[in-house]
Amino acid sequence: MATFTDWSPQLNDDIFTSENLFKQLSKYVPKNKIVSMPFYSPYSNCDKLLSKYIDNKIIYQEEDFFKFDRGDIIVDNPPFSKKKLILKELLKRDKPFMLILPITCLCYKYNRMFKDKNIQILIPNGRPKYNICNNGVITYSKASAPFDTMILCYKIGLKNDIIFMD
Repeated sequence: MATFTDWSPQLNDDIFTSENLFKQLSKYVPKNKIVSMPFYSPYSNCDKLLSKYIDNKIIYQEEDFFKFDRGDIIVDNPPFSKKKLILKELLKRDKPFMLILPITCLCYKYNRMFKDKNIQILIPNGRPKYNICNNGVITYSKASAPFDTMILCYKIGLKNDIIFMD
């Protein structure tokens, strides 16, 4: 049996979400809101993938997330190495968001900052596949991720606090 110490992940923030996960979460993106996807990569096409399933205007451009606050809602897969800083900033801004994260993030001590906040969770149907970018070369994964995924939602107003997506 594998243990956590057997797994040695490489630090790589250029992990791109597959179209299937964007399709699943698109049903829950609030209508008539400008969507910001602030975690830009010149190699990702996440805005195009999401726009296949929603009619919202999407802002996807190269700029520093910590210096600019665009759109009504953030829907994105943040760089995991900065997720703590990103979550703190979003809470400080009181910004609605839908962030794709490993489900284990719920257990991190720093997420106690959401203790008195109304967070909601979308659980994907199956483990998503992620594509890895290394110096501009994208490897399209044929296997599911080695971790479970959630979409952590804040100020979205879903019908239920936990939703298992189709």
